[in-house]
Amino acid sequence: SSIMSRPGSWSRVLTNLKKYITKDFSERVYVGKDNLGHRYYEIRNSRQNVSRGFEPPKDAQKTVDYSGPSVEWQSWLKGTRRFPPGDQEIALNRARQQAQLTEDAAREKRAPIVTSTGKGASESTQPRHYPKYEDLEINPGAPLQNDPKKKD
Repeated sequence: SSIMSRPGSWSRVLTNLKKYITKDFSERVYVGKDNLGHRYYEIRNSRQNVSRGFEPPKDAQKTVDYSGPSVEWQSWLKGTRRFPPGDQEIALNRARQQAQLTEDAAREKRAPIVTSTGKGASESTQPRHYPKYEDLEINPGAPLQNDPKKKD
């Protein structure tokens, strides 16, 4: 047997039996549910890195516009926020978001249309080619077509 081996099967059985007797196994504690039907939970007594998760609602992934949990719940799942978001907070954020969208639309209508004139402004939207200069090599090492130093 090697030095860095996995625990044997009997070792695992005894560990699981000890966990069962002392009721030391991990459990899911449900924390909340959002308006889309996701159920969020925390895993207690776990040695895993992941301590939070969610169950999507039935048939949610089949819909085309399924985007997963809201931003507030995603931040709780990642651990960037300590406590789960409340319904009031989510509703307030949605109202702010909607107000910002209407404000942006109104500002877009009020904004003047600015066109560029003068040097460098072009009517075409296509990207322009890189300028060719007499003393600039296009193919490094290749002789230039009209080299002033080259005499026939």
